[in-house]
Amino acid sequence: MSDQSSRLSADLRWIEAMLNSLQQQIDQLAGELRALDHLVHAHTLASLDRDAAAHTTPTLDRHQETDDGR
Repeated sequence: MSDQSSRLSADLRWIEAMLNSLQQQIDQLAGELRALDHLVHAHTLASLDRDAAAHTTPTLDRHQETDDGR
């Protein structure tokens, strides 16, 4: 039975190592996704600002609109 228990122990260590590796990969991808999310958010805000600036029309001064002497 010692051969079977040593094999089981080795299998458990391998599984733990694989799970640790997967967790590191998940953490790395999560960090990259957060960075990408921030980049997309910043780009979206910049695009909205550009669109808003392009669609604004200059307003006339109320005193210049009427020329009836008032």
